[in-house]
Amino acid sequence: MTVRQDLPQKKPSSHQRHISQLERALQETVERYELVFKATHDILYDLDIQSSAMSWNSELCDRFGYPANEPINTLEWWIAHIHPDDALEVEKHLYEWFASTENTSQTEYRFRKANGTYSYVLDRCFVTRDAEGAPLRIIGSLFDITEQRELDRAKDEFISLVSHQLRTPLTIIRVYGEMFADGLLGQITKLQARHIARMTDASIRLIKLIDDILDVSRVELGHYAVRRELANFNQLAQICIDQVAPLASAKQIVLSFAADPSCNVVRVDSTMVMQILDNLLVNAIRYTPAGEGSIQVACRREGEELLLTVADNGIGIPKADQGRIFDRFYRAHNAVNIEEHGTGLGLYLINVLVKTVGGRVWFDSAPGQGTTFYVALPAD
Repeated sequence: MTVRQDLPQKKPSSHQRHISQLERALQETVERYELVFKATHDILYDLDIQSSAMSWNSELCDRFGYPANEPINTLEWWIAHIHPDDALEVEKHLYEWFASTENTSQTEYRFRKANGTYSYVLDRCFVTRDAEGAPLRIIGSLFDITEQRELDRAKDEFISLVSHQLRTPLTIIRVYGEMFADGLLGQITKLQARHIARMTDASIRLIKLIDDILDVSRVELGHYAVRRELANFNQLAQICIDQVAPLASAKQIVLSFAADPSCNVVRVDSTMVMQILDNLLVNAIRYTPAGEGSIQVACRREGEELLLTVADNGIGIPKADQGRIFDRFYRAHNAVNIEEHGTGLGLYLINVLVKTVGGRVWFDSAPGQGTTFYVALPAD
């Protein structure tokens, strides 16, 4: 009779244990990413640039109606489904991105669905590069922003319609008020003249408010077209100062401007620069006491930036309000308490305009000692 003896089990080596741990870790990573792909509502893709192979998560078929057997695994299929009017712009954007050192990018375009209609998508992606910086792989997501685009368009149309309907009667009120004040419609008493002046001022303020709301809406909806051109900034600043000079003179406020030869030739959006400076000057005049006020305007080149400063000796901005001074419709408490009218849109508009062109805006202020605003804009 043969007695069978079990041989002792051979323990795995440390190398085998290490391989097993790596395999488990890899499996867990794959499972985790599969869960992410399933959980997200974004359309995710992975593009191998060398082979042009492309993979998508199931959201592409679920959201855009493509059948499961649709051949969606190539770069050519993706490009063919971008709207023809957007394809060249997307291609240009990709070439510029690949040539840069940036690893992240985002762009918007229209993407064709299975039924032939198009959806607006926000494409956010990340690229991996080789040692020389050449792109190897893109991982990205498409987020359907069609509904947001439609809401923005409806909002824009509504604001434009309402503002037009409001501006027309307000302009008529202002014109007739000025005609009464000038005696063109007959003689009026001093009391009547005061009431007419208040009516005219109110209509002018409302027209300015409508214009500010329209400008804010254009910037927020991406409809503000930046037009950089060669200009003499000193001349632009002097035009703005001359325009507000009557307001300053009425309050006996001294306006001064320090022109700088380095600002004679700069490449800026002239309309935007004048709008920014006009808002800063009107604010400075509004919140500077009558009779003893002074406002200094200066500009200079600092490297590739144009630095504009507007300094006043007005009421200043309280410390508690400084963190919110660029918020929409926000006004500092000491500004609200004085007998001046404001909308709280001027500084907000300046902030969004400056950021639109990649600039910066900041200030120094102390209550009762005045405020200095600084605006740095790209000058080339």
